[in-house]
Amino acid sequence: MTSLVGSAASSTRTRTVGYRVATLILATECLVGGVWGALRLEPFIGIAEHLGYPSYFMTILGIWYFLAGLALLAPRTPRLKEWAYAGLVFNYTGAAASHLATGDGAVMLIGPIFFACLTVASWALRPATRRDLTPIAPVLASAGSSRSGAITYWIATAVVAAELAVGGVWDIARIAYVREIVGHLGYPTYLLTIMGVWKIPGAIALLVPRVPRLKEWAYAGTAITYLTAVASHLTVGDGPGVWAAPAIFAALTFTSWALRPPARREREATSADRVPG
Repeated sequence: MTSLVGSAASSTRTRTVGYRVATLILATECLVGGVWGALRLEPFIGIAEHLGYPSYFMTILGIWYFLAGLALLAPRTPRLKEWAYAGLVFNYTGAAASHLATGDGAVMLIGPIFFACLTVASWALRPATRRDLTPIAPVLASAGSSRSGAITYWIATAVVAAELAVGGVWDIARIAYVREIVGHLGYPTYLLTIMGVWKIPGAIALLVPRVPRLKEWAYAGTAITYLTAVASHLTVGDGPGVWAAPAIFAALTFTSWALRPPARREREATSADRVPG
């Protein structure tokens, strides 16, 4: 029995050390890389230009990066951390796909793949206090449980899911309409394929029952996409008539997220999740 207890304690310590090391490296990369990216410094600006992204995108990405780094380090914010992990996975896998699309060799994939693995490691090893999706606020829970709240939730969710599904198909097909938009904003056309591949699973995740954590990732990716689109349109000088659409979809995304019923927002922690850390 003593041996079993000692083995469990050792496993817990190893898990905690692994989480802290992975998270510290990842958060440092986010904070430092976020500042460098936002200021459009090398090597980040050079990489972005090589991949065909507009220079202003580095400022937008840098801000997201920095916020993710803060979220990873902040205590008692498990839901916010879930969004940070999701955004980082989308970013690193998108970076790897971008290098592949431009014909870069395996050497250029090492960085994004390494940090993607580090993100997964930090996510998998985090202690229960940093993973449990507890209720955000009683007022949101009650609003989502009311009849009017439920109706609003389903309308917002259906609209966002439909836009993601249809938009995902359009992106993968690279129809003229979406090609014109990304071309106007200065983004590479291959980005459409990357976005389309993520949008369709996102739409499914928003609609299927009993996957609250997966829904958090879908909401995170959707909100980041729409807000980045708004920022991009504003940066190139587009008026409200152009950026109103992504702004409305961003608002609908947050409405769906805030009003979703308890069964779609919370999860009971398992015994494995309750490993102290």
